[in-house]
Amino acid sequence: MKRLLRSISIAIVAVIGMLWPTVVMGAATPSLTQTINAGALTTDVLDASRVPVASPSVAMSAANFSFSCQTITGTLGSTSQRLYVIDPSTTNNGWTLSIAATGGAAAKWQNGGATRNYAYNDATGAGCTNGQMTIDPSVGTVTADCVSGTCTGATVTKGTSTAMTAATPVTLMTGAAGTNLWRGYLTGASVSQKIPAEQPADSYSLNMTLTVVAN
Repeated sequence: MKRLLRSISIAIVAVIGMLWPTVVMGAATPSLTQTINAGALTTDVLDASRVPVASPSVAMSAANFSFSCQTITGTLGSTSQRLYVIDPSTTNNGWTLSIAATGGAAAKWQNGGATRNYAYNDATGAGCTNGQMTIDPSVGTVTADCVSGTCTGATVTKGTSTAMTAATPVTLMTGAAGTNLWRGYLTGASVSQKIPAEQPADSYSLNMTLTVVAN
């Protein structure tokens, strides 16, 4: 009888051992993954801290009423309003930054009530008959704002002095082929506007739009 009981007890212990789960240890080296997307070619007007300027503007020199054609001047791009191009891509074949009147050929310098105006793009009478604007980025400065060894202003060409006609944009600067992964800005471009003789005294404004396109 004692031998039988002992045999039974041994059998139970053997079964318990078979049912006990086997512990498998995992690897203690997790693998992290990260994707950095290229992003899009963009332009913006940023301040010295790279914060977008809410309402960028160019203050043209004041003028008095005159019986003769006169010219006012201004500066496009300043320390506090930098004309940026940001190209985070490696696939663009360069790019071109340009500026044009927001309303196209039909746009005009307008007073607050839109009751008085003059042109920005009429070459008649050497620009004096109805008004003409000239933008000269060649007198400005291109500054690279990135740390890569290939990110220099030497890869960027400034546009030439252009008297505006029709709605054709004025080229401000062009990034050569291979000017990728580039961030920088233009300051100090000159703006001049011929005002027709006897233009009524008032406050006038003209909206402009910056555009950057891949070449």
